[in-house]
Amino acid sequence: MVHRSLLSLAALGLLVGNAGCAARAATPPTTTVRPAAAQDSAARPAGAAAQARGPRPYAQVITSRAQTRTGLFKTHMVEDRLYFEIPRAELGMEMYLAGRTVETSQQTGGFFGGGVNRVLTWNRDGNFIVIRSPDYSVRADSTEAIRLATEGMTRGPVLARLAIETFGPDSAAVVEVTSLFLTTNPDFGGLSAVTRDRSWIDRVVPGEKTVDVEATQTGMIRPPGAPPTAPALSTTARFRWSMYRLPDTPMMPRLSDSRVGIISFQRVDYGRPEHRAETRRYIRRFRLEKQNPAAAVSDPVEPIVYWIDAATPDWLKPWIKSGIEAWNPAFREAGFSNAIIGRYAPSPEQDPDWSNYSLGKSIVYWRPSTVANATGGQTVDPRSGEIIKGEVNMYHNVMNLLRNWYFIQVSPLDPRGRALTLPDSLMGKLVEYVVAHEIGHSIGFPHNMKASHMYHPDSLRSEAFLRRMGGHVSTMMDYSRFNYVAQPEDSIPVDLLIPQVGPYDKYAVMWSYKPIPGARTPDEEWPTLDSWSRWQDTMPWLRWTTSDAPNDPGNVTEAVGDMDPVYSSMLALRNLRRVMESLIPVAEVPGQDYSQLRELYTNAVQQWQRYLAHVAAVIGGADTQERYGTGPRFEPVSRERQVAAMRFLRENAFTTPEMFVEPAILRRIEAEGVLTRLRTAQGNVIRSLVNSSRLERLVEYEALAGSSARAYTVADMLNELRAGVWTELSRPSVTVDVYRRNLQRAYLDAVDSQLNPPRPANLPPTAPTPRPVSDTRPTLRGELMEVDAMAQRALARAGDAMTRMHLRDVRAEIDRILNPRT
Repeated sequence: MVHRSLLSLAALGLLVGNAGCAARAATPPTTTVRPAAAQDSAARPAGAAAQARGPRPYAQVITSRAQTRTGLFKTHMVEDRLYFEIPRAELGMEMYLAGRTVETSQQTGGFFGGGVNRVLTWNRDGNFIVIRSPDYSVRADSTEAIRLATEGMTRGPVLARLAIETFGPDSAAVVEVTSLFLTTNPDFGGLSAVTRDRSWIDRVVPGEKTVDVEATQTGMIRPPGAPPTAPALSTTARFRWSMYRLPDTPMMPRLSDSRVGIISFQRVDYGRPEHRAETRRYIRRFRLEKQNPAAAVSDPVEPIVYWIDAATPDWLKPWIKSGIEAWNPAFREAGFSNAIIGRYAPSPEQDPDWSNYSLGKSIVYWRPSTVANATGGQTVDPRSGEIIKGEVNMYHNVMNLLRNWYFIQVSPLDPRGRALTLPDSLMGKLVEYVVAHEIGHSIGFPHNMKASHMYHPDSLRSEAFLRRMGGHVSTMMDYSRFNYVAQPEDSIPVDLLIPQVGPYDKYAVMWSYKPIPGARTPDEEWPTLDSWSRWQDTMPWLRWTTSDAPNDPGNVTEAVGDMDPVYSSMLALRNLRRVMESLIPVAEVPGQDYSQLRELYTNAVQQWQRYLAHVAAVIGGADTQERYGTGPRFEPVSRERQVAAMRFLRENAFTTPEMFVEPAILRRIEAEGVLTRLRTAQGNVIRSLVNSSRLERLVEYEALAGSSARAYTVADMLNELRAGVWTELSRPSVTVDVYRRNLQRAYLDAVDSQLNPPRPANLPPTAPTPRPVSDTRPTLRGELMEVDAMAQRALARAGDAMTRMHLRDVRAEIDRILNPRT
């Protein structure tokens, strides 16, 4: 989805994001000890005095004015100072720390969420408490001699050394922790250049397994995405730090498999018998245990609970709950009933101590933001991969994105979509779909653009097939959107136009969560997991993206029916033409401006570009299947499919798209711009075709094929591209209209960018600018020479003055590209 999870996922530390919309694995960030000079000056005298005098009597530190609360740690607020009272039993125990921004005076989407993610231990060293952050990225069995060398690596850096102020009952150490939360402290997150006299602790909430601290900081922050040279902004923000006691016994980790898409983390294991430093990957998942282990299907001991943000619009809360619980049929495949539940979070009036940001509570946040997006991720126990907090971010403006998608893709198939304001029942269903996608990320799954590729477009026009397979996509984790392949005459019910949890999703949940009886170690689980992965050989709709395949035409985004992208794009263009015919009737409303018409028109052009890109991906492509020792993983696309793809592009990308050149629309939305818009769109297709990587693949595949008759060659592609772009130059009378002149200039720009790439900014002044050294250079230079000869011959047959000037300019540009003067 757009998150990047919808467009892609965002992540910090062990928080995964899509994502987006991309989900990426991460490990706790490595840090260094903060120098003493960076400590807050107001706190330093008290700390220095405590070190000098040693622990004092309890009543002198925790006075009668203390506000004390009891939980995992006792906490004491004495005026403006915060103290933790750490039981002896908790010393050395592992806690997970997550810091999050609760609110900020810089209210943009990028400021929500991330801060710090790491494991902490509180250790006593004489009259001090030392806070360390263990590192789990390496390990060695305790019986192995190499453990003596890895122990120092795993203990991790020291984050703070706090003097013990006093002792409570059972020798509980009492330390002042104010400076951890009210100073500039990169190890704990927050702002830079924190000003102490404008910062304070708001509340402390100790729980049975958690200790949460909420504080207001005033300091400096650089806007998200701003360059390093941009000035930092003065900001006041409220942060919530949640410390969660990790289980004494970590969940048994489950090995990862690159044939199945599950978010994972890695660890270098120096204790393995292999003759190398072995990197092992393990999946991320919630801890699910059956109430009745003997039953085929059982309720879990503890279900996965996602709390729905109290700030969510009330009318949407039931739809979000149903989006969460849409995954229950998949968990049933893994042997769990009622495995995932949506609940409504209490309001501040109902529970003043409640926080969405506390660890141990999975949350669907509702963000007041103009960002048209949504993301999903998780925080995990790095020892085992156990998810301890799932998080979904729903940005308010995602509804506008959904409206546009639905109108542009399937409004010819659903009359409800032909409205500027969709019915609440339809918008609720679309939000439910996005929530289900982001929950998928949050419970452990990255995007999968591959599995749905295995459905033929004709099947997507059959209600019987869609009912049998549970929708038009094999997986909710695809960027497939809505079923734009279906045609009005197919009469597909509107509930089958929206993606649903599909066969791959059920398979991936089963692979992740199904117990394997008798297996006591990850290695003992592997034979069963391997056998499950091999199901993909006979059920291709269970396959996952091949992660190292840059050119699989079945691994593209925003595609439906991409088993045959030529046919599915042809069907899609039929619907898009219907959409264009409805634009003015839908978006022209007396009393309203034309911003909606402009937005929908722009979205339609972008959708057209996507359809063309799906077809272009076939050229120089390779079909893939991830395998473990059972045969080839890459198979170049057949010559026949590539010939058909180039024919489609010649007919649809390199001709003027008349549906977008409609004066009735253009004169309503803009004074100018259509020429630039179309040139950009068509130029993007040409750039993708003459890209050096694609040309080099075509050359390589021809060489490996052994016979050019068996391969689609770079000469085949460039000949067809030239014929499509420069068609007029071969006619008896040559007239090139403005749209075609634009297309031909876009061609020259695309070739120029390959032959004369921009000089890298970091290149030393005396170093020559890199030039292509592969077959890209002779092939593209040869093409330009051929076009130049065609233009020279065509000049004598030019039918008007503008064509003659254009052809002369073409020749001058070719000379400049082939013979650069600088």
